[in-house]
Amino acid sequence: MVRLLLALFWVIIASFTLGDRVLAATLENLPMPNVANTEKILGPAGEIFEFATCNTDDIGFTIAQAQIPPGAGPLPHIHHYTNEWFWTPEGDLRLFQSIKEYPDLNQPATSDQAGNAIVYTVNTEPKQIVYGPKYRVHGFSNTSNVIKPLTFIWLEDPSSPEYEYKDGGIREYFQDVGIPIEDLNNLPAITDEAREKFVTQATQYGINQSYFFFQYVDGVFSSLPKGLAGLNDDQNLARIIQAINDYNQGKISVNCF
Repeated sequence: MVRLLLALFWVIIASFTLGDRVLAATLENLPMPNVANTEKILGPAGEIFEFATCNTDDIGFTIAQAQIPPGAGPLPHIHHYTNEWFWTPEGDLRLFQSIKEYPDLNQPATSDQAGNAIVYTVNTEPKQIVYGPKYRVHGFSNTSNVIKPLTFIWLEDPSSPEYEYKDGGIREYFQDVGIPIEDLNNLPAITDEAREKFVTQATQYGINQSYFFFQYVDGVFSSLPKGLAGLNDDQNLARIIQAINDYNQGKISVNCF
């Protein structure tokens, strides 16, 4: 079943190859759960999120459609309790990620603790899907001069403590540090308090979040190495897409809210 699902979803981008190693792939469509009222939150890094969370007997994840203003995006950070995907409907977002892993939540990627990371960038194309596993320094920015869409998926890792939404703590994190949006046409201001909490509250949700770009980063390179070539978790992505489709078809085995 998983192989059949993947055959339906994936088209490889030839321009993002290095030899015979695939660096990135496109996903023609990423379904969203048909939740009546998505939760809307302004992230302290400038992202405008619309959240939905889905649970089954086997997996829990949060998915968010976001609008990213020019220049916006989170500073380098590390997830310990979730694995993440980024889907770029229009491209023009610069993603970066390390090969080095930082498995200890109490030892972030600072020069005086676990050591800084080298990160590698991808300038995304339309409908590109990029996988970001736990423990790696990563982030993104909108390099264009217009607002760009980005869809996030955060899948609870088996190592995660139990959080209310069974998504590795992500949605609760943004509820804690973000600003609720009542009207998408009249966004609230991002406060200094929210920016501070974005960093200081992060470890409660299994995240190391830096205050400034080079707090965790020692260098930035645009040539992707072998360690990032073909990085994916196709099986779990297929399970997520299947769960969303099952929910949208009315199957009671999936709860989305």
